[in-house]
Amino acid sequence: MNVFLLADVSAVTVIGGAERVLQEQALGLGRLGHRVSTIVRAPAGDERPQVTVGAIREYRYRVSRDHEWGFVLSSVRGSVRMVDEAGRTGLPDAAIVHQSMAGLGPILARRSAIRGWVYVCHSLAHEEYTTRTKPRTGLLARARWTANARLRRWCERVVMRRCARIVVLSEFMKQRVMRSHGIDAERVRVIPGAVDIERFRPPDDPVAVRDRLGLPQKNVILFTVRNLVPRMGLENLLRALAGLGPERQDLLLLIGGDGPLRASLQNLIDELGLAPSVRLLGFVPEPDLPGYYQAADLVVMPTHELEGFGLVTVEALACGTPVLGTPVGAIPEILARVDPRLVAEGSDGPALAEALRRILRRFRDQPGEQERLSRRGRELALTDYTWDRHNRQLDQVLRDVCEGAGEACHGR
Repeated sequence: MNVFLLADVSAVTVIGGAERVLQEQALGLGRLGHRVSTIVRAPAGDERPQVTVGAIREYRYRVSRDHEWGFVLSSVRGSVRMVDEAGRTGLPDAAIVHQSMAGLGPILARRSAIRGWVYVCHSLAHEEYTTRTKPRTGLLARARWTANARLRRWCERVVMRRCARIVVLSEFMKQRVMRSHGIDAERVRVIPGAVDIERFRPPDDPVAVRDRLGLPQKNVILFTVRNLVPRMGLENLLRALAGLGPERQDLLLLIGGDGPLRASLQNLIDELGLAPSVRLLGFVPEPDLPGYYQAADLVVMPTHELEGFGLVTVEALACGTPVLGTPVGAIPEILARVDPRLVAEGSDGPALAEALRRILRRFRDQPGEQERLSRRGRELALTDYTWDRHNRQLDQVLRDVCEGAGEACHGR
């Protein structure tokens, strides 16, 4: 089967979850025998028209970044033009849309030329926008912010309703898609996110891992890796650490990731007197990421809102590191299967502090408890969260759609 994957992000360099899912699906479908191409918006600073990722060819279109409408129009035109160019070597049987703006032009202009259309929803576009971009003061600025949010919701709805199947990574996202866009349940398939279980694995020598990363051996290390944006709840995590009082004496919190909150997080660290206990690592390169999971005693997912799946969670579990998370989004779907007590009562600072206090005491007072959670997390990753399993399920969705199982989608 000839398959096009349409996305706003590139499969070449993994920066976050969106790139990871795109890359793993493209490579995985290729290993299953499909001919796969990615058609993406050219990343800023790297506008090469074509690149390769393994056996996958990536076609790129340039966009105007001067203003919103120029960006939208150039995205629509560029994506259609690149679908046509990629199609010269063979018309696609199926298209998988990863972000609505990447799929809008092709599904409106070339829908009939491609038999099967599938949408992979990482998160709802308008919700991502409103949580990342807070409204500014002033009537004009607020109207512009509202228009941007509504445009994203409209665009996503137009594309989703024209796709035969919508794939989501969690039951949480299934419910949000159905409520937000009026999609029937039978058209939504839950295929959980996954992890490369060979790269993300328990360490052979934890002491050597910490030495390589320049981390102290004596500390209890907490680790989280997040985009530094408001919905991730990192401010609450810092307040939780401060709330532990003397109990944080031997703790070291490592925060990986970059984003607009970095300066304010550093200010909060200083304000709370946490400088000896917290390190802002900045962006963690892909080759180093497994090492930080392996070096940690506990990974924390302090998300405040909108966790569509949480690849960090299953990556940490695959490394044999227990994860503590908030009761937000899809986090409980994963962690409750390891141990329900790994889910905090809330996402605020006091709730996180109590959850941290409780689990660290379990590690200290119950010999073998940390190792039990480590084994259970690794076993769960091996059975339920591999990319091989994910891509075989996605392959079946493609086959069902292309064989006519997706006739329920009428494009209304």
